Amino acid sequence: MAIPDCNLQRINNKKHCSEILYMCCPMFWYSFNERCYKYVATHMTWADAELYCVSQRANLVSIHSQNEQSFVKALIKNFDPAQRTTWIGLSDIHKEGKWMWSDGSAVTFTFWNTGEPNNNKRNEHCVQTNWDINLKWNDIPCSLTYSFVCASRTASP
Repeated sequence: MAIPDCNLQRINNKKHCSEILYMCCPMFWYSFNERCYKYVATHMTWADAELYCVSQRANLVSIHSQNEQSFVKALIKNFDPAQRTTWIGLSDIHKEGKWMWSDGSAVTFTFWNTGEPNNNKRNEHCVQTNWDINLKWNDIPCSLTYSFVCASRTASP
């Protein structure tokens, strides 16, 4: 899945483009399904990554479909061809086994690797994507540092 270049699309489609029906994201943000996404290569803990996203008027990414998972995977690969593990906004920090997105949206889709989540050593409360050979989700200690993806709560951050 290719990452859309919204500015190029806007130039090519300007006769058919309206601000109401067409959405573009700020520089370094990418559009998918009326949300804006940003890959951040700087390694941070899960909490610090969430705070950074909030400072950008967004949250760590919540993923609600296979198509969105594929988009997030392509976004990561675009900036990190090695497709290293990356934070997403899922955690069970508040109650063990009750997974919640940091943006407050409902958990309607999961992409766990086989055997996950397993809360290894009773210390895995945050979720990374691109884990293991299958590049799926894994629960991991929140204190580790990884790159991350932010997603806007509304159409544009």
